[in-house]
Amino acid sequence: MHRTATTAAATVRTASPRRLLALGAVALAATAWLGLANAQSASAHDELIASSPEPGQVLETSPAEVKLTFSDDIIPVGTAIEVVDHHGEAIDSGEAAVAGPDVTATLPADLSGEYQVRWRAVSSDGHVIDGTIDFGVGVGATGTWTEEAPHDDAAAGDDGHEDTAATEHDEASAGPDGWAIAGIAGGILGVAALAAAIVVVARARRRGPEA
Repeated sequence: MHRTATTAAATVRTASPRRLLALGAVALAATAWLGLANAQSASAHDELIASSPEPGQVLETSPAEVKLTFSDDIIPVGTAIEVVDHHGEAIDSGEAAVAGPDVTATLPADLSGEYQVRWRAVSSDGHVIDGTIDFGVGVGATGTWTEEAPHDDAAAGDDGHEDTAATEHDEASAGPDGWAIAGIAGGILGVAALAAAIVVVARARRRGPEA
């Protein structure tokens, strides 16, 4: 009887580490799977699924608003929409309004040309996502936004050209006059000739009595 109990105890002691090792392997695999699932879930942020205007769309008349639709509800704080013209200057658009997955901003009624919507949204998981949408309005629009020099830079370039010409004119006007230089030079030569004549006359007078 004693031997049987000793053998059973030895069997339990021998089997326990194996079972613990198997359970540990199962727990490790489960932990790794859960970590991978959480990582995939964290990387799957909300995304833009629809917009009006659509990317590259050309409209005959100015749209009343920009509307963006996302794959989940958007957090209003930090969400914004800006619309710029082909000079990169922001037009007068309304504040971004958030309603669930939809974000909208009003537009003026006199748009014409190429425009770009620049949006930023705070995803339902707290991550910030952003992007751009090009569109055009009116005849000749292509729906592709290309930035040109701002109005201020173009005006500054013209003013700079005019200012340079004016500066050169002022410098030329402020410079020494040609006739004045000629007069000064003539005066110097006249004084030199007079001095030479005085010297010659003085020498002639000294030689006269001796002769």
